[in-house]
Amino acid sequence: MKKYWIIITIILSMILLTGYFLLDYAAQNILAYSPIRPARCIKETLMKYNNGIYTPDQLNLSYNDFNITVEDTIKLRGWFIYSDSVAAKGTIFLLHGIASCKATMLSTAKMFALSGFNSVIYDSRANGESGGVNCTFGYYEKKDLSTYIDSTIIRYPGSAPYGAMGNSLGAAVLIQTMAEDERIICGIVESPFANLRDIIRDYFSRMYYLRINWIPDKVLKYSEQIANFKVDSVSPKLFAKKINQPIMVVHGLKDEHISFKYGKEIFNNLKSKNKKWYPIPEGSHNNLSQVGGAKLDSAIIKYFREYSNN
Repeated sequence: MKKYWIIITIILSMILLTGYFLLDYAAQNILAYSPIRPARCIKETLMKYNNGIYTPDQLNLSYNDFNITVEDTIKLRGWFIYSDSVAAKGTIFLLHGIASCKATMLSTAKMFALSGFNSVIYDSRANGESGGVNCTFGYYEKKDLSTYIDSTIIRYPGSAPYGAMGNSLGAAVLIQTMAEDERIICGIVESPFANLRDIIRDYFSRMYYLRINWIPDKVLKYSEQIANFKVDSVSPKLFAKKINQPIMVVHGLKDEHISFKYGKEIFNNLKSKNKKWYPIPEGSHNNLSQVGGAKLDSAIIKYFREYSNN
């Protein structure tokens, strides 16, 4: 009997060891790429999910192509969209979510144009038509936004003051940028995550119906090696503590991807004395504009008008 249990123990140990090495191989060679290599948003996708809107002229917007190069080799592709007013009230930078693209922000740009604001929308690195292969959730992207501001000042003199608005990934990028770049005088963030490690753990838990944090942690270990960034430095809730500018946090209370608790945590951490929490009771992750409707649009425009001093 003792010999029997020894054999069983050896077999189980071999199975567990084999499983561990297989999982490690999968984490390093397959799963590690899933967070940092988002699917590209292409024209065919926009035709299906964005009401067929993929260029500014489809919404009768006046614009210029506005592309920049970051880190000497990565080309980011964007548009500078002009206000419908002769004298613009300022310029709003619009940041899309992961696996999305600048075209999904065109209806928002139209709203700003009608309200007297220019806007700049661009494909984040590793998204849409922009270069780069890895998304780092703000680690490099915050520098990209600041570089876009540099270029806007040069190419479009008189386009200040500058505000910004971001959704999901774009919201996290904006929070990290505002903490370091006060040329963004006010901002609105929709559905931000509070900490990269936590949100990746959440995603894995939902995907596999089991919360075992060491698996996504191992995945992230390899992800940061591939993309050359530090996962634990991507923490919007910590960057929030450095933000002095006015900022509004919008979050759906039924968000199934990024819990509103993360948005609330960021709001509570904000150093700014001019901060606003804007919950949308029936809002999920992808329907804030539809559910928030005209009331949300009005609140957004009112906020930018108030804090852009126009």
